[in-house]
Amino acid sequence: MALDADETAVREWATKEQLTMPVLIDKFHVIADLYGIVNVPAAIWIDENNKIVRPADSIPGSDMFRSFTNVDSEIHHNLLRKWVRSGERDLSDAAVRDFQVKPNQDTQFARLHRRIAIALRERNQDEDISASREHLTRAEALAPLDWTIRRGNMPLVGVDPFGDEFFKFVGEWSQAGRPGFKLGTGRVDK
Repeated sequence: MALDADETAVREWATKEQLTMPVLIDKFHVIADLYGIVNVPAAIWIDENNKIVRPADSIPGSDMFRSFTNVDSEIHHNLLRKWVRSGERDLSDAAVRDFQVKPNQDTQFARLHRRIAIALRERNQDEDISASREHLTRAEALAPLDWTIRRGNMPLVGVDPFGDEFFKFVGEWSQAGRPGFKLGTGRVDK
């Protein structure tokens, strides 16, 4: 799943990476909010009864971003293999509930402002583009360390989501204790 508002950019990336699986584009972050995804790559374990047995986890499913995260995906693979082979999970039902991200009111309002911004942006009227930027700014003010809002807004305002501004944000976010999730630990702190 891609958390991007720019469908063309997602298609270009999927083609470049030669992905053979379908990619859901969640431009309004509806699925992300429902399942507590704060960034991709992320993994969610859902059993045969449609029950979440491991909520959104920042442990990557591959080593594609290993040089950035310093996380070995084999940790996640071993936990998944154990669950598939034996049915044994590393989290109890209570731990699953504790593990899930529960957004505060500011974060919920920030997400709403971002959704409004995307909807206005799609109308592609001059006054809507201006209003869209205002909503993006409000979203960032309400949730300044929210990864999906800050990084997700970058391409919408002409900023490279892997450029200098992104790495400046990563520095701020790291200094604040990496709120929202910690790469590779599987533990969410928010």
